[in-house]
Amino acid sequence: MLLLFSTKPIQNYFLAKGILPMTLIRSCLLAAAAICATSSLAAHADTFNFDVTGSAGGYSGSGVLTTTMNGSGQYLITGITGNGVTGLTAPGGFHGNDNLLFTTSAPFVDANGFSFTAESGPDHFDVNVFNNGSGYFAFFRDEDNATDTLPITFNVTPAASPVPEPSTLLLIGTGILGAAGSVRRKVLGS
Repeated sequence: MLLLFSTKPIQNYFLAKGILPMTLIRSCLLAAAAICATSSLAAHADTFNFDVTGSAGGYSGSGVLTTTMNGSGQYLITGITGNGVTGLTAPGGFHGNDNLLFTTSAPFVDANGFSFTAESGPDHFDVNVFNNGSGYFAFFRDEDNATDTLPITFNVTPAASPVPEPSTLLLIGTGILGAAGSVRRKVLGS
């Protein structure tokens, strides 16, 4: 003997009383869990503070590098902000730059370095910050195509991360589970 059972009348009963059925609650919780899980796996940008000072004096600057991780402590610089900085130059766009940043150990940039455009008053510059193995240097080219390479000090530090820590995600998850338990208790108690 085949017995068919439908949950539709039960769902209609709960909906009529204004109580969500457990399958809907479970579906919502699973969707929320999936969103939390994938959001931490999605590519996100990391930011690093930097400062540059000319060893010969006369100039200094600081700003923020926005990056995406390539792996093994290697990051691709995707954006730059700072006083006088007008934009990042695409890899290969100036002085052979690759726009790679290495954060696990010094030097923080390789021989190709990263390049950006800058201005100081009416003057516009292309700048490439690189390390040739003996120290950090900045290669400059102005709007008149005059060039110069100067020794610099270059420091990089991680900026505060806007990505939530795992403990924050754990707190959110336990809050969602607590709310689900409360709703379940109300449903079973009725």
